[in-house]
Amino acid sequence: MDENLTIVTAFYNIGRDKLQNCKRTNEEYLSYFDFWAGIKNRVIIYTTEDLKQQILDIRQKHGLKEKTVIITKNFDEFDQDALNKIRNTFSKYNQSLHRKYPDNIECKSPEYCYLMYLKPFFVCDAIEKKLTNKDILWLDFGFNHKDDFFTNKNQFNFYLKKQELIDEKKMNFFSIAINHNDSLAHIYFSMEVSIIGSILFGNQHSWNRFKEHFKESLSNFISFNIIDDDQPMLIWCYRNYPEYYNSIKTNEWFGSLYNFIPKNIQNTLSFKRNKSKYYKLIKEEILLSRNQTFSKKIKLYFKYIYFKYIYKKNIEI
Repeated sequence: MDENLTIVTAFYNIGRDKLQNCKRTNEEYLSYFDFWAGIKNRVIIYTTEDLKQQILDIRQKHGLKEKTVIITKNFDEFDQDALNKIRNTFSKYNQSLHRKYPDNIECKSPEYCYLMYLKPFFVCDAIEKKLTNKDILWLDFGFNHKDDFFTNKNQFNFYLKKQELIDEKKMNFFSIAINHNDSLAHIYFSMEVSIIGSILFGNQHSWNRFKEHFKESLSNFISFNIIDDDQPMLIWCYRNYPEYYNSIKTNEWFGSLYNFIPKNIQNTLSFKRNKSKYYKLIKEEILLSRNQTFSKKIKLYFKYIYFKYIYKKNIEI
């Protein structure tokens, strides 16, 4: 086994095609995976027997069959008790009620929420099977949503390596917000998440500890009769055990991957901006300016208007 970080991901058919208003099909997720499947690191993929060959064919197309491990295992085998509790909570309490985006899959599908909860379980299973190196990156199977940020899949033919902001002793999360001060109740109903669930990094010890924290987090959410995807639970872990978690600010959701792209490659990649406009930083300042003087707030509003409509400055990625 080489010394590069190991990537773990998973893809399961959870009946997306049967959910009303579900935005993405299984076929779309396979095309999303194809975008980044040229990454040269060893990739461990959890799935079911019926999807195994399609996934392997994608990696083989990139000449990376030998760096691909596919584990077929039914997802209910990882934590059946948690799945039962999630399904029971969904059946008793409407998870769409009073939420900002009630048609989102996390408001409708207990299987989806359970799958998001399983991320550290997949990684720890791979660790137990001695399939990983000491450093492990979780990357969602559908990361980048094909070309949502990075736009040229032919450029994805390099090794991912941890860069300078990574804390090797902690679990590393990535966040699009300056802080995480909103209550979890507000985050649940507003669905305005700050920590990104599609990319997570840590060493073997950190992943095993994170798994236990995630189990504790789910129990706390269920005690209030609410279920969500992984992202609010990541915030719970970060707040309750701050000594074990490192949060790294990113200005673009999928731009978080720059924390693993070698410096000599970063400037060669094609991308499109979604959020990395300077005025959006000013907007965050405005949201955090409740205790500022009136004159300070006025200055921020003028600054916001200037950079949004006159000088359309970009943030350096």
